Amino acid sequence: MGYSRILFASCHGYVDPSSGAAISTRELMELFAARGIDARVLSTGVLDYNKEKPLKDVLDRLNVPYRTARASLAGAHRETEGGTPRGVEVYDLQLDGVRVTLMPTASSRSFKAPSATEAAAFLDLADQVFERFRPQVMLTYGGPPIGRELIVRARRRGIAVVFHLRNFQYSSRSLFEEVSGIVVTTEYARRHYAEVLGRDCKVIPNPLRPDRVVAADRQPRYLTFVNPSPNKGLLVFARIAVELDRRRPDIPLLVVEGRGTADGLGRVMMDMSGLRNLHRMANTPDPRDFYRVTRAVLMPSLCRESFGRVAAEALANGIPVLGSDRGALPETIGEGGFVLPIPERYTPASVEIPTAEEVEPWIAIIERLWDDPEWEAAQGARALASAGRWDEGEVANEYQAYFESLGASVGSSGG
Repeated sequence: MGYSRILFASCHGYVDPSSGAAISTRELMELFAARGIDARVLSTGVLDYNKEKPLKDVLDRLNVPYRTARASLAGAHRETEGGTPRGVEVYDLQLDGVRVTLMPTASSRSFKAPSATEAAAFLDLADQVFERFRPQVMLTYGGPPIGRELIVRARRRGIAVVFHLRNFQYSSRSLFEEVSGIVVTTEYARRHYAEVLGRDCKVIPNPLRPDRVVAADRQPRYLTFVNPSPNKGLLVFARIAVELDRRRPDIPLLVVEGRGTADGLGRVMMDMSGLRNLHRMANTPDPRDFYRVTRAVLMPSLCRESFGRVAAEALANGIPVLGSDRGALPETIGEGGFVLPIPERYTPASVEIPTAEEVEPWIAIIERLWDDPEWEAAQGARALASAGRWDEGEVANEYQAYFESLGASVGSSGG
């Protein structure tokens, strides 16, 4: 393999269980490490949770040892105490072969953090990593001003920078002027950014680690909805839940918290207090906890999905997926589930709840899955067969070829 040192650096948190982008990045870095590549990470305490979440709480839930240290800052902006450089607090840990350095931030919310002081400290740390580790490739994502400066500093040192576009929020071409390459996970995203950015992005799917997402002892029972938020179709789910409670109270529903919590159901303009079939599960860093008990997955997304990680994970478990026709979700579901249209007037900003007639196609498929065991088994087999697209080995080979096409096979061993 022509490259031996890869760095992921971003102001977005690497160990964020509420972020599909973070989860996919972590699995990718661990895949590199498993192939003998020196893979390292520099990131912060910025997380996707809708409420403040201390980085230490997230680390404690990982159940891995970590060390708290004070990293010296080399730049003129460094803080001092009595004339002595005070440095910045960081957490150091090893995660499945990847050395990770995390700089906590005063806030975990992306619209508050990092502050100007925190951003300067993070860039200082990045310069030190560039100097000592000498990565041949830097993977990154994130669009605040700090992201562009990070890219510029890496390119100034001859490091190939690969930007992973994981949503459709980027419209400024200037952010990407210095990047060596751009990776997207779907053909839908490639077409979108070819038009918006005028760049030819490389399509490489996310890898899925079976040991992390596939439940070995499945006891399927629930119709599961993950991340109850407006983007993910909370109001569509609410109508489906009410209709199933009225028609089929024997079909149990499981709501798994993510960025959105189950409390959001209480703010829906519909009385759901009497539902007999509704259950909840707190956000978990181990998705096998809910796939183990899931019979089918609902993904009535109202946002334009750039991938749809939950769909891919469900298919890898042989679980049929019922998803909307928004964004790249139909591409991800493929032949492994069902793609159902949602009227265009429903958006993440909507307060109107779909009618019973509008969710009837969803209800009909759900009822057949529960009532026709032979048909359900066939759908499960289709789901499992379609998941081969995310084979770890194939994904790693695609990245290897792409990095080498960027001229990333330079440099000698780092320190």
